[in-house]
Amino acid sequence: MYLCCHLVPAFAAAVAELLRTKGVSNVMFWSEDPSGLVAAHFSSIFFSMLALESNVTVLEAYALALFATQAHVGAKVDGKLTMPNMPDLLTGPTDDPDGVTLALPDNSSVPPPEVPGLDLSRGVAAAVEGWMDVRLLAPRAELRLQVAGGSSIVDAGRLSYLGEAVRALLVLEARRAQLVSAVPPERLPSHLQEGCTALTCQVATSSGATVRVVLGGRPAVLANQQLVEHALRQTLVADALSLQFRLPPPGVPLPLPKASQEVLGGCPCVDALLLTSVWAVAVLRQLAQSLTYRGLVSLGIGSVGGAPVAGSQAADSSRLSVIVTGMRGGAMLTEELLANGLPIDGISASLVGGPPSSNPLAIPADPPIAAHNCGRTPITEIAEDEFMADLISFLSHRRGRYIDRSKFPDAVLNGMTLDLFNLYKEVVTRGGFRVGNGINWKGQVFGRMRNWTANNRQTGVGNSLKKHYANYLWEYEQAHPTDVIVDRCTLCGRGEEAGATDWIACDSCNSWVHFSCDKRPNLGTFEDYANAEQPRSYTCPNCARAAARAAGRAARANNQAAAAAAAAAAAAEGGEGDQQPGADGAEAAAIQAVEVVEQQQQHQQEAEPMES
Repeated sequence: MYLCCHLVPAFAAAVAELLRTKGVSNVMFWSEDPSGLVAAHFSSIFFSMLALESNVTVLEAYALALFATQAHVGAKVDGKLTMPNMPDLLTGPTDDPDGVTLALPDNSSVPPPEVPGLDLSRGVAAAVEGWMDVRLLAPRAELRLQVAGGSSIVDAGRLSYLGEAVRALLVLEARRAQLVSAVPPERLPSHLQEGCTALTCQVATSSGATVRVVLGGRPAVLANQQLVEHALRQTLVADALSLQFRLPPPGVPLPLPKASQEVLGGCPCVDALLLTSVWAVAVLRQLAQSLTYRGLVSLGIGSVGGAPVAGSQAADSSRLSVIVTGMRGGAMLTEELLANGLPIDGISASLVGGPPSSNPLAIPADPPIAAHNCGRTPITEIAEDEFMADLISFLSHRRGRYIDRSKFPDAVLNGMTLDLFNLYKEVVTRGGFRVGNGINWKGQVFGRMRNWTANNRQTGVGNSLKKHYANYLWEYEQAHPTDVIVDRCTLCGRGEEAGATDWIACDSCNSWVHFSCDKRPNLGTFEDYANAEQPRSYTCPNCARAAARAAGRAARANNQAAAAAAAAAAAAEGGEGDQQPGADGAEAAAIQAVEVVEQQQQHQQEAEPMES
């Protein structure tokens, strides 16, 4: 098989036809210039599917790759999901006038049974009495997946395509499943049809996953091992096709993305809920634990039931992170760059500019949000009423529904309505939402909001603020890029051009530094300070030196005060035999001690502005 993707489109079709005439049975080519991102993702899925089992056909792998690619890189136009430029496939007889019929694997792909003494030319149902009474007794279950993407992937259209691909994976596992053992259950299920019995069957799928299921049917059918195995294949495939993704109920916010190095190497993922059968849950869990199984990760599934997919590789993380964030190596990918058809590993950060992001929640909108030319007062001077009116106007237009100012926002923090005005100002003046955990959300942002109280005992404040910001303010920030104040590192003097993503703000002076530029020993790691729940307080080198000088002066003053007090005590003891001279010495020592204390207080007052 040849994959023609580096030819001039005008000649690709002609070359493909020529290869077909030379006996090449399967030829794939792009009739139009492909996006490098789409080509890389499609190719990864296509070849991963061909490697799953020896009996996966080219057409099945092609169809599955089309559906999965559409789920992740299909563009929304006027609210509808449109298919990106995909390759054409020439397969089958060269004289077939109908061409390729797109089809995912289903019941028709289950191989026929081999039962000695039975004529199956007209089908199993016609040859085996009671065949239509065979039933798979499979209880339903829910399964939570983590799927590479932002909140926008939790969409009926995208999940529909992804659901088709996951169903196809289960069909590939079930259609050649093998019966390991079959025994009567300890107790027959109560809902069996009259005259039917049941077997508890242990089944091994194509990739080696093992599950137990209950098969019901006529005793004559269940007594034949070949018929039981074929019945299991047919019923498992049919049951796999009932798998569905469940969308959040109306009014419930979409899940926010989160990132972990254990899941797809840190690629942002969102939770998605599957409704399927218990046996399918068991199969997917086992496949996720296999280091060699590539089906799940090729579809962008990062974890199954909370367990990371073991087959993930660095190339998967790189490809999927580019798809989700639109960035590669700290560089923002532009429409022009992707249109050049560059391979995904050939995208260079030097080709385009753009700020890096250390926040997995800060995923750019798809499509990008146009600037909101509202003529609003600059963020450093705007009043709260004007800001809230502009925010509500923007969100109403963006989300296509009326927002009542008296009930907005509906979020509560620390017993009070969420202070969106100060939340937004504090974040954008610290580099914007993309800075992520470089901002001390609990210590710096929360302390300047009306929601803060001295006796606050609420936990999880940092994560709550980030989620609220993603829900109410992130889109608004993208539409108002001039609101974001981009600082320069006070240590190296460089800003975003340095390419570092470990920005952190000093808790004393609020200046920004690259954590990697601070070479002081025993600082710990950037993650120690970026912890949203229990962040360490960070003091920049300048403030640390000022504090050290102030502490040194205070220590010297304390030593002088202690010496003066000791001198006063000695003078008082020496004057016991001569009352008047001793009294004069004690008085002088006391006056000296007071002067030392006054000097100490003066030094402390001078040090306070330097420490702040």
